[in-house]
Order: sequence, then C-alpha cells, then structure tokens
Amino acid sequence: MSMRAIYRKIGKKHGVSPMEVKMDMQAAIDYAFQKPDKSDKEKNIQRSMPHKGAVPTTDEFVQYLGYKIKRK
Repeated sequence: MSMRAIYRKIGKKHGVSPMEVKMDMQAAIDYAFQKPDKSDKEKNIQRSMPHKGAVPTTDEFVQYLGYKIKRK
C-alpha cells in the first residue's frame, strides 16, 4: 500500500483530509523527538529509527514501523 493510500484511508476513517493526517502525524513525531524529558527507552527507540534529518518524516516513520511489524 502506498503512503498516499495510507493517509487517505486514515483520513477517511476520521473525516479529515490526507494532508491533515500527515500534518498531525508530523506534529506528533516532532513533539516526541524534541521533548526534553525522554525516558531511556524512548531515546533508544529514536536512535534506532533511520531518518535523514533531525526528526523523521511521516513517511520515514511509517516505513520504519512497517518494517518492525513485518519482522515480528
């Protein structure tokens, strides 16, 4: 399933646009990566997640989660 289809499906389920889904997801990811009081577990998970910038994009985040789920 393409990333676009994923955002569309989530948006349809919640009555919002795919762009709004993506923006809200990015805001949550930004918050999680920038908050100062992270637990050691959070820090380790964030370090293990590949991303090009300081914070993963929504696409990078979803792709990583898909990879982790498939591995189980």
